[in-house]
Amino acid sequence: MIYITVKQSPMYHQMSLEEFLFQKDPQIQYVNMNLTNTRTYEVEAVTDYMQRKLGINPERLRMRLAEFNARTEALRKRPRHELYREFHIPKKSGGLRKIDAPEPELMDALRELKRIFEEDFKALYHTSAYAYIKSRSTLDAMKRHQANESKWYAKYDLHNFFGSTTLDFLMRMLSMVYPFSAVMETEGGWTALHDALELAMLDGGLPQGTPISPMITNIMMIPVDFKLANAFRNFENQRFIYTRYADDFQVSSRYDFSFRDVEKLIVDTLASFGAPFTINSAKTRYGSNAGRNWNLGVMINKDNQITVGYQKKRQFKAMLASFVMDYKNGIRWEKNDIQVMEGYRNYYHMVEGKTIDDIIEHIDEKFGVNVLRMIKEELGALGALRATR
Repeated sequence: MIYITVKQSPMYHQMSLEEFLFQKDPQIQYVNMNLTNTRTYEVEAVTDYMQRKLGINPERLRMRLAEFNARTEALRKRPRHELYREFHIPKKSGGLRKIDAPEPELMDALRELKRIFEEDFKALYHTSAYAYIKSRSTLDAMKRHQANESKWYAKYDLHNFFGSTTLDFLMRMLSMVYPFSAVMETEGGWTALHDALELAMLDGGLPQGTPISPMITNIMMIPVDFKLANAFRNFENQRFIYTRYADDFQVSSRYDFSFRDVEKLIVDTLASFGAPFTINSAKTRYGSNAGRNWNLGVMINKDNQITVGYQKKRQFKAMLASFVMDYKNGIRWEKNDIQVMEGYRNYYHMVEGKTIDDIIEHIDEKFGVNVLRMIKEELGALGALRATR
């Protein structure tokens, strides 16, 4: 089977005659303004007519890859580890995550390959995927579950998702994803794609820290996401919502369900595609929104509201108060500390706008200040000071 993914057109509201006649400025009303949604079709074969309609010329794509491979030939001859800087960052769950950051020359090459996939191949993602996609976030993923008014949630984590993704598996998955499948059928196309992707690999897997690894995982997971999303529409006589954020699977329903049966469906689906990774059962979580229902850093509570949680809001309020008091006492925070605080404010406001506005208003009234203006002025002053050094 071949999987074709296209951008989903917005759904329109059919305006009534009354709306048209009596609106001062009649406009089309969108039911769904989320232009990041996609639709994936499963077909047995892609016809010439389909290719013309989709505007794809597989031979031209093969030539683009061949040209890229020729330009990057010198990089392939160098030991791969010479082209990376390795460092570690802390995980939220504890421990350290290894990051392999490409050196500038390789970084430029991988960015170019990413552009080729985006612009020439028009590569997309299944609509259930939310990680590493412009205008999509963890919050958008959880809104899918919120819209269903789900009560019960299960979270599944893939073990060593990036590192286990071999080139062989990647090529096998792309042979089912259009237009990569069409390119692989042209003379020399399989080799051209293989060589281009090989430049993105390190130690037999996809390194974390490159500009193209996240995009590659979303493309290769299209068949898996398609199968799971379809299966969950009516699994065990129940409708489930399925989303994936990188290696995290979220599955929810309005009703209690066997999370182990759901896990088995995911494991069996991955196995059917010969995936080199599977579920890390030790990290599986299941519960209802009547308890501590945390997913992707936010919680959907019993009132079906998405929240960052009382504890985080309390800590943020204390952080703002400390910033203002230090400022009044002539103690200036480091720029990085202010940026971290501002990052929390922006994210928390995206999740709970009114609550965060109320916290800001409380701080302003309590200390007789305009804290947002203070933050802006401090960041501007620190930036100007650094520029003069």
